[in-house]
Amino acid sequence: MIGKTTAALASLVVTGGLSGWAATGGPQVSTGFLFSSLKLDGREIKYTVYVPRAYDPSRAWPLILFLHGSGESGTDGSRQLAQGLPHELVWNSDLWPFIVIIPQKPSQDAEWEQYEPELMTILAQVRQEYSVDPARLVLTGLSQGGHGAWVLGARHPELWAAVVSVCGYGPARQNQPGVFNGTHAELAGKIKALPVWAFHGEADDVVPVEETRAMVEALKAAGSKPRATFYPGVGHGCWERAYGDTELPGWLLAQRKGPPPSSGAH
Repeated sequence: MIGKTTAALASLVVTGGLSGWAATGGPQVSTGFLFSSLKLDGREIKYTVYVPRAYDPSRAWPLILFLHGSGESGTDGSRQLAQGLPHELVWNSDLWPFIVIIPQKPSQDAEWEQYEPELMTILAQVRQEYSVDPARLVLTGLSQGGHGAWVLGARHPELWAAVVSVCGYGPARQNQPGVFNGTHAELAGKIKALPVWAFHGEADDVVPVEETRAMVEALKAAGSKPRATFYPGVGHGCWERAYGDTELPGWLLAQRKGPPPSSGAH
């Protein structure tokens, strides 16, 4: 599957991205997978911004921040596109009319929250560069990125219209400076007002399904009504089913913070 996705990306991306025309007939804009990097306080993090081919800057677009799993960590700037949501952006792009930020975490051993300053800076820069609907910012991730979605969702609940965690865990699995080592209940208390959809394979032998069950129960105890999908007999790689669920993008599009959309929203 990784090879298939990588080959498809190679056929799509030419020196920084695809070229296209704005839907308004205006000047040429870059669409597709656009590669960039950020240096902050002596650290560099590479990231990709996916811009839909139909992108029209006269309309406000929903945005997704996608956090990959530990296996896609590195500094090559492209491995983070191999699994999960990026695969769907290649093969089912019509279902995903979102601007998507896909950062690459440099260190496999670090947790996503240890790169919180970089992630928030990238998010701010992309929101300035593109026409983004501030009421439709979505946070999602798989495995280690699923943990990142729980934690960064809890640290910035004012930002997100929804949080989607796929085979993620709650408290960090290691004790390092800057990681979240609290409880599932602490996380749930911060995101209880947000729409949540969690996915997990019941046969997962990498991140036990009990991690997601504990988050779901903690959210319910906090007064939330989370959505959860559990796959019997499926192991850790449930992200193919989760992001391949054709109901998910429509559900995300329906989530919004604040007042109803104006006529100019996408």
